[in-house]
Amino acid sequence: MSFSGQDVIDIGSTRIGQDYVFGARVPLDNPNWKGPWDCAEFASWCVYQAYGMIFGAGNVSSVSKADPYSGNWYSEAKKYATVITPEAALNIPGALLVRAPAQGKIGHVSLAMGDGNRTLEARGKAYGVGVFDRAAARPWSIGVLLPGVDYGAAAPAPHPLGQPVAEIQPIALPAGYLWLKTPAFAGAEVIALQRALVAKEIDPGPLDGEFGPMTSAAVISYQAREGLEVDGMVGPATAKKLGLGFPIAGTAQDARVREEALTPPGPTTITLPPAGTFDAVVDIVQKGKTFHAKTASGFTFVIGSSVPYTDDMHRIGLFQGGSDITDSLKFGTYKAADFLAAFGKWAHFIEPTLAAEGNARFATLNSYDRAAFTFGAPQLAAHTPGENFVVYLRALLGLPDADKHFPELSLRKNAAGHSSIHLAKSGGFEDLETVVEVTRPNGKKDKQPALLMKYLNPSPTAIDAAELSAAARLMNWLRLDAKAKELQIAVFVATAQKKIALAKTKVAGFDGKGDWRIALWIMDILHQGRGTYREMSAAMATADPASAMQKIGEHSYKSRVKTVAAAVSALMKTGVMDGFEV
Repeated sequence: MSFSGQDVIDIGSTRIGQDYVFGARVPLDNPNWKGPWDCAEFASWCVYQAYGMIFGAGNVSSVSKADPYSGNWYSEAKKYATVITPEAALNIPGALLVRAPAQGKIGHVSLAMGDGNRTLEARGKAYGVGVFDRAAARPWSIGVLLPGVDYGAAAPAPHPLGQPVAEIQPIALPAGYLWLKTPAFAGAEVIALQRALVAKEIDPGPLDGEFGPMTSAAVISYQAREGLEVDGMVGPATAKKLGLGFPIAGTAQDARVREEALTPPGPTTITLPPAGTFDAVVDIVQKGKTFHAKTASGFTFVIGSSVPYTDDMHRIGLFQGGSDITDSLKFGTYKAADFLAAFGKWAHFIEPTLAAEGNARFATLNSYDRAAFTFGAPQLAAHTPGENFVVYLRALLGLPDADKHFPELSLRKNAAGHSSIHLAKSGGFEDLETVVEVTRPNGKKDKQPALLMKYLNPSPTAIDAAELSAAARLMNWLRLDAKAKELQIAVFVATAQKKIALAKTKVAGFDGKGDWRIALWIMDILHQGRGTYREMSAAMATADPASAMQKIGEHSYKSRVKTVAAAVSALMKTGVMDGFEV
């Protein structure tokens, strides 16, 4: 059978007018799929339906493992297809145009109509699937001719599948575009962009005039929210939607703000106490992907290792695995017996959940997901206002040596008259607990203590000195003051009690009396977020509610449920929880 470039156009044209959803997953082998689509999924589906070929999907042989992504289209095209200029591709029906994802972020894929001007693509929420003109004025990296497809006598001969091809030089973006690159775009025009994003209730990070990862994430969030083409690049369409001209020009005020951002804010070096009085962290070094800290006395420990992660965007952060976990045992693991005096049987009650949360290591750390920073045996996350890590850090700052560990932080009254975490800055203090509504890259809205998250982890796409310093100092605090460990448990016990109190009003048939295992499973389900109140109410209506609770979410979290179940079984054998009611 002979395949032509027109075949993929014919297939894709049957989907014109259907919906676009950023990040939508599409079953490539379903010929009846009618959306939603995103750009790479649409292109890969069209190619599979037209040619039976899995392409741009992660170099896999099985449709079930396919993961269409613009970055996969770009890398696979260079290895397995014929790479041509975008200008040439626009004149070949069925050729593909690929914009490579900038620094691993968002790219784009479309099908050329062959007239030098138009493309067929899933472009954005506001556009859906359609045929769009003026493609030659948009930024593309490469044109692609797939192996085994006849594109006509004028087209270069496609390479056999698997034969490497030489890389061509990607085209330059048109003048005036702003995107995430190295070195970063910087100047008054970026201040103007950042201010426009703030006016649209999108947080771009500090108003510093640099198009860094936070500003890039904000642009992506705005594009997703407004239904624009989600590419992280500020071109004419995005600028117009923001109410800006194109190219963007900063005002005199924007130039002043940029100049102020370049002015050093004053001394930021932490002055260490005299030798022998406090064993502070004095150095952090990188060995491969792993980061190590050293204190004044020479004590060394592993903070964590760099790891990529994808949730609502591509991220890079700190993770503990393998030897990192072994080293973190220096700071201890949770044992209920150590906390019975302070918390009674609650110390046993939380034991199974802590066993499933990083094996109950007090120094458990991750800064790679959308929470920005998660720490401690209970995995206290920083993205929840007034809860979890926020409460823990508040409690730590009330300890006698807080000014030695974090001299730049203090507890002060906020605008509402409540005590909150403040950061000392040139000319005053900044309330890090200020709650901001953030639009995530997937378009969802969250209320977050964004300033605290930035303080702990300024960039979601890089390992920062700030996140290393905060993590190292928190871990060292655990070593020097046992109260830092107790506060983790105090925060988690209070959280568990709060969740159970709420469950009594939401879960039909649950009153906290009788079998303590039911309360424990409810608390663990709510802590991890793997089940709903409706599911728990249904479990309460069964003959064996504890066993039914255990099954909630088990298919997706088999390992965790198994860990909790084993710890529950061990507690039952000891009898220490007999008679316990919540």
